[in-house]
Amino acid sequence: MDDLLANREQVGERLLELSREPAAAFGLALHRVELKDLMFPGELKRTFAQVVTARKDGLAALERARGETAALRNLANAAKLVDANPALLQLRLLQQIAESAGNTIVLGLPSSATPLPLRDGGELPELPPQDE
Repeated sequence: MDDLLANREQVGERLLELSREPAAAFGLALHRVELKDLMFPGELKRTFAQVVTARKDGLAALERARGETAALRNLANAAKLVDANPALLQLRLLQQIAESAGNTIVLGLPSSATPLPLRDGGELPELPPQDE
C-alpha cells in the first residue's frame, strides 16, 4: 500500500500502456492517465491505520525512552558532583528556596560561630542574657 501511494505516477504510466490499445478499439486516443484517488476495502484501511498507529506508538515510546535515559544521565552526573562537592547540595537548596515564595527560613548558627560583620563594617550587638 505504501509503495502504491508513493508510486502513483508509475502506476498511471503503466495503466496508459495497458489501456491504449483497448481504448483505440473504441476510437479513443489516450494521452495521459493519472491516479487521483485510491479507494481501498474497509478491512485494508483498518489494517493500514493499525500499522500507522503502531509505528507512531513505537516512535513515541522510543522518544520517551531517550528522554528517560537523558534524565537518568543528568541525575547520575549531579550525584557525582554532589558527592565530590557536598556544599553544592546546600547551594541548590538555597536556590530552590529563593525561587519559591511564602517561605520562612530560620538559619541556626552554632554558639561558637563568630559574629557576622554588619554592612558598615561593625559587629552585631551582644544580646542580653535571657532569664531562665
